[in-house]
Amino acid sequence: MIFYVAGILAGAFLPSLPHGWVWLLFAPLLISAPWRRYGLPFWLGLLVAISYGHWQLWHRLDPDMQGRDHRLSGIVTGLPQQSDRVQRFDLRLLERDGSRVRRVRLGWYDPSFRLYPGDRVTLQARLKPPRGLWNPASFDYERWALARGIDATGYVRGEVVREGRRPGIDGLRAMLAEALDGAVTDSKVAALARALLLGDRRGLDEQDWKRLRRTGTVHLLVVSGLHIGILVAFGWLLGRGACWLCPTRWLPGFAVRVLPVGLALLFSGGYVMLAGTGLATQRAWIMAAALLLSSFWLVPLPVWRRWWLALGLVLTLQPLAVLEPGLWLSFGAVAVLLLLSQERGRHPLWQRLLRTQLAIFCLMTPLLLGMFGELSLIGPLVNLLAIPLLPLLILGLGPLLLGVWAGSDWPVGVYEALVGGLWRGLGVLAGWDGAAAQFAVPAWPLLALALLAAAVLVLPLSMPARLLALAVWALTLFGMPAASGTRDGLRVWVFDVGQGVAVLAESAGRRLLYDTGPGYSSGATAFERAVLPLLHRDGVRHLDRLVLSHADNDHAGGRERVLERLSVAHRVSGSAALQAGEGYGACRAGDHWRWGAARFRYLHGGGGANENDSSCVLLIEAHGCRLLLTGDIGSGVERRLVDQGLSPVTWLLASHHGSGSSSSEAFVAATRPQTVLFSAGYLNPYGHPAPEVVARFSAAGAATLSTAKSGAIELVAAPGECRARVWRQVKKRYWSAG
Repeated sequence: MIFYVAGILAGAFLPSLPHGWVWLLFAPLLISAPWRRYGLPFWLGLLVAISYGHWQLWHRLDPDMQGRDHRLSGIVTGLPQQSDRVQRFDLRLLERDGSRVRRVRLGWYDPSFRLYPGDRVTLQARLKPPRGLWNPASFDYERWALARGIDATGYVRGEVVREGRRPGIDGLRAMLAEALDGAVTDSKVAALARALLLGDRRGLDEQDWKRLRRTGTVHLLVVSGLHIGILVAFGWLLGRGACWLCPTRWLPGFAVRVLPVGLALLFSGGYVMLAGTGLATQRAWIMAAALLLSSFWLVPLPVWRRWWLALGLVLTLQPLAVLEPGLWLSFGAVAVLLLLSQERGRHPLWQRLLRTQLAIFCLMTPLLLGMFGELSLIGPLVNLLAIPLLPLLILGLGPLLLGVWAGSDWPVGVYEALVGGLWRGLGVLAGWDGAAAQFAVPAWPLLALALLAAAVLVLPLSMPARLLALAVWALTLFGMPAASGTRDGLRVWVFDVGQGVAVLAESAGRRLLYDTGPGYSSGATAFERAVLPLLHRDGVRHLDRLVLSHADNDHAGGRERVLERLSVAHRVSGSAALQAGEGYGACRAGDHWRWGAARFRYLHGGGGANENDSSCVLLIEAHGCRLLLTGDIGSGVERRLVDQGLSPVTWLLASHHGSGSSSSEAFVAATRPQTVLFSAGYLNPYGHPAPEVVARFSAAGAATLSTAKSGAIELVAAPGECRARVWRQVKKRYWSAG
């Protein structure tokens, strides 16, 4: 099973999918070879992963069909999300308009009515294949969509025609959500109850998640293995109690064996459906079923073989789950419990609970640091108190719903007091400065060594061995952070932030952020999605300079989040409004400074006829490589820069995302860039970069790169080389649009 799982893991890292018949040719060799005991399971796992990838990609919207209007008819699934002017929902298609698409995720702006689960609708939508921002260390939306069978995304054009409503489990979920909102007076308690019962996290905002992260209790509100395990235990105990109460002659031996297992899977399965049948809850239920298999069939399978069986079964049904943090956190926690269960009875209960929390902390810390770069320092102690309350919170949902249905106030009041008290307590703890800390993400070999050391800590070995393992664990995780930056040169990231600009320059251990990318109507920002994950991975909590070229949203929309998440030593902008209203300094032409081998100089800033022409223009030089950042300046400012003696550059970030109002012929001839970079959104409505601008640079001999096609672009200036790399090629996966 280990080699089968390894084959699935290998398939998940393929940059492209080979044809299935190629792998079938290897079957005779593996069956006859002396290593077939290991090679055949690996080949089978790889074949499963490849077949799954082909099947999912076969349904994805063809790129030739993107950017066009499609007439769709289907059923609304899940719980639609309403925020400001837009309603977002998933549509399972009944009529596909000539494509193989099964399910689409749509946005409906300024909707004329509210959609409900089960609604059958007909509409016009403009579609494209699922595409996310592609940056180092950031969330992989394209893999997320592929794993969930979302074959296209888009937005509604025109009116939506509702033709009826089909009853179903999602409709029941929506009805329960409205009932809880109406019965529970505290809106936050109602949101928490919906999250626990229905997996509905629409009522939780970023500050709520921050509270949970800092206290290490995110798993309490995300329905997963812990919640499913509680329902499994409840169903099992109920079944065992029924068998104990009934006379033996009434129940045959088969029923005594089946009833506890059946009730355990029935209760947990019903909970999985109420929680939305997400991938995490499906995995947890499959794991429970596999672990109960031995009791059901009377097959004496060792517990670890059942653990591997559960992992193999989950990955067979969900091969891309091998890349999801939740899978390894869930199976890792179960592994810790199985290890510690072997010492049952040797220590008092309170010691066993404390040892369990510490063991989970030691084994989960390498995974959490590797995936998120953040660690709750008070998590083990908080969970020691909070986890015993979780069964009350989950099983108490039954009396709560009965109270809502019967119109009784006391079950609602008791539940509201319990959940509200827990939530307020978490808020107090999260407000403590030492509750959590951000760390640099160690290299993967160090994380693997830390996992091995954590396993030694859990095993019943001698005290010297455990002390040595503890030293290795601490040193690998916190003593040797991952290397970052360029010591004697310059590294620049031009991030993929959609229709906007965000550029990070690093030299001699110092960092400058030029623009932040856009902010969204939901309150989220491209900075948090595209830039911050890389800074967190490298353990960066401070910026030496923040340069906002001007105040337009696509360049400065994330500035508040930057100041919330990072300390900033020096802030400047070309915008008079930001200088007067928010205390930014001016970027004056001629101002310059040096960090190591890199020299920075402003060529223009402020005093423009409009906001765009006031943009800070920054020239960065290192080891003979030259990068020019131009903001949104127009041809008039470009002409003045040319008149001042602008010289050729290695890289040019085209002004105004490649708009036709910039990048004049004189400016292109003066800068003569080897590579021109366009920071623009995929299929943006403005047509950036303009075809005539691209043609102008190409005629001048410049190579062209666009974040819309390439993802983030890394520029490195080192002795003897000026190098550019595109992230969609560096991290190329078979599901990525690259």
